[in-house]
Amino acid sequence: MGKVIASIWQTVDGVVDAATMDKWFLPFDSETRGNYIRDTIQNCEAMLYGRLTYELLSNHWSEQRNNEFGIANKLNSTKKYLVSTTVKAGSWGETVVIDSDVAGQIERIKHQTQGDILIQGSASLVKFLLTESLVDELRLLVHPYVAGHGKKLFDTELNQELVFLGQQGLDRGVILLTYGPASQG
Repeated sequence: MGKVIASIWQTVDGVVDAATMDKWFLPFDSETRGNYIRDTIQNCEAMLYGRLTYELLSNHWSEQRNNEFGIANKLNSTKKYLVSTTVKAGSWGETVVIDSDVAGQIERIKHQTQGDILIQGSASLVKFLLTESLVDELRLLVHPYVAGHGKKLFDTELNQELVFLGQQGLDRGVILLTYGPASQG
């Protein structure tokens, strides 16, 4: 059975806003962070996206033809699931649109998949899947920057206990924190 891995890039104060990544994500680039991101993408069997993240990534990566950053080929060839009620067909490689019974369909996908099902970004989708107990691993890539404002992963009440699975210090002060459902602990 597949595992849903939610990989979230954020600031210390929890901002995940793609519009401000030039301030909190780009300045902290390093070989160790790049290796983590590349390995996470390379090791997944499928990808799961909310509409906004899907559109942002598909517009860029679908145009890449030379395996840029060592991940373009994987991103373009891996099966994708898009959760959206407004988009009727995916335009990026093999994309299946999920527009109803999201929790039930994600549960079926987990049973049909042997490896990791990676969610990158897609904060609203991650919050929903956490409430439905469908996230098997939450990986927070925390950057040493306080944004003060912007979209946050946990900007609404979400009463859920998690168990700490581990941490890894990366270069330039970036820390990877990994959590799982409390039922695992």
